[in-house]
Amino acid sequence: MAKAESGILALYGDSPRMKMVDFFMAFPKNEFTVPELVKGIGMSRTTAFKEIDKLLSNGMIVQSGNIGKSPTYKINKVSSIVYLMQRMVSLRSKTAATSQIKNRTLNTLLRKQLETIDQLYNRETMLKTELKLTRTMINEIPVQ
Repeated sequence: MAKAESGILALYGDSPRMKMVDFFMAFPKNEFTVPELVKGIGMSRTTAFKEIDKLLSNGMIVQSGNIGKSPTYKINKVSSIVYLMQRMVSLRSKTAATSQIKNRTLNTLLRKQLETIDQLYNRETMLKTELKLTRTMINEIPVQ
């Protein structure tokens, strides 16, 4: 079974930067060192450092502390960019859910329509059979 694509990656692509943003957003309360990010996302240390620098300069992540000599980073929950990205993902999800509900409703209506058509065909068949029997009975009545 294929892994479902996150809303961030679906909207903004799966570049290393978006993979990192997606990872941070998936764990908004957690702090990560570069080795944890490299392992969790599956990118090189060089790429991780480049992307961290860019995300820090955009204010999307913040340095939150240190574990030994290694700095830790987390998503900047007050960043307007992060907020807008989350809103876009939310809107995309609502749009998809609305579409699914409409499709489900349409399918239910179509199913009911087909059931009604089947009932009409069954009634037609029953009436034809009844008409044949009635004609047969009429033909069997002795003429006086």
